[in-house]
Amino acid sequence: MQLAGIGAHHRTAMSPSEPRNEGVNVSESVSSDLSVWEVKYGERVVRKSDVLNDYAQYGLPDGDLDMNYNFWVIRSGDSIVLLDTGYDIPKFDWLGEISVTPTPEALEILGIDPLDVDMVITSHYHYDHIGYLGLFENAKVVSGQAEYDYWIGKLEAGALEGEFSTPDDLAPVVKARDEGRLVLVSEPTEVFPGITVYPIGGHCPGELLTHIETKDGGLIMSVDAAHFYEQIENEWPFFAFTDLQEMKDGLHFINELAAKTGATVVPGHDARVRDRFPAAPGAAGAIATVLA
Repeated sequence: MQLAGIGAHHRTAMSPSEPRNEGVNVSESVSSDLSVWEVKYGERVVRKSDVLNDYAQYGLPDGDLDMNYNFWVIRSGDSIVLLDTGYDIPKFDWLGEISVTPTPEALEILGIDPLDVDMVITSHYHYDHIGYLGLFENAKVVSGQAEYDYWIGKLEAGALEGEFSTPDDLAPVVKARDEGRLVLVSEPTEVFPGITVYPIGGHCPGELLTHIETKDGGLIMSVDAAHFYEQIENEWPFFAFTDLQEMKDGLHFINELAAKTGATVVPGHDARVRDRFPAAPGAAGAIATVLA
């Protein structure tokens, strides 16, 4: 698997700016008063020194971090937007993750038919974020232009060996493109009323940061731009990146955007999110956390 510094793809760090509207044919009458649930599908325990880049430089004790694997459900009226889709842990077992509730089962618990999902925002094209993308056959698929160029370029060149994605993972991206459902963004873009994505790079060339407007001040979904709270609080990079400086710039940008908007930053894999937000009601509470 590709780790630190592989495939450098640096660009100048951006500052928070006004988004453009991508025009993805979503009704403007849809409320921006959005509900957001984090849905856990897997877990594992990692060491700080294994996942935080050059952790020894900080002179701090090592320790465990509980790492959750999630996707996110955003609702507005009858509209459903997903941020990422998870992957089939029992089938592929990339890193020894423990399966909690596979995405299809989780969606059933939440009462969501995959064919009713209007949009899937792909934070990036790693296996654990797009593994079930093929379920959502009617959804617009929103991706970073740089992410698409990087991974589809590797796919077409037969250069995915050792990468965090496979031809099977990327096939639904190609299918969405061929069916006219793929929306590629290269600048801050409002892709759905109240949902703006920012190409941020670092972990992957086209990593997308997602800002969601809510009645409680908003959320910034960092996904793999910041896996853990420590990364947000200290601007510490992760061990896996395509451009280290871009990742550092991205962490700084996250905090700048939070300061500008007043939004709460939610790291993508930190189990402590479930301690800071309430569980969903009923049976869904075993797997879902209410962020807004």
